[in-house]
Amino acid sequence: MMQGDGCNLGIAICNNAGTPVEPADVREVEITLGRLRKTYGAGELTCSGGVWLFPLSQGESFGLPPGTLRAQVRVVWANGVAEGTELYGTTVEESISKEVL
Repeated sequence: MMQGDGCNLGIAICNNAGTPVEPADVREVEITLGRLRKTYGAGELTCSGGVWLFPLSQGESFGLPPGTLRAQVRVVWANGVAEGTELYGTTVEESISKEVL
């Protein structure tokens, strides 16, 4: 991803058995990229075909520093158990232009 991109980042979340996590399986999903946090409960995350969509505006992605970002996902399952894990491979390229189009 490049700074200034306005897009939905698709993030596949699977349970310990490798099955994709769907909204019916959870009470809450939280995804954090750097300092940017969005949740399913607040209506900021949606799920399509087992892939959770993390929407980024151009302004939000300009706020992300270039390089590899720390990213995490946390899930509160329907039974109330909460679990989290690191996300890997989240890299932001610096944009030469700093204009929101």
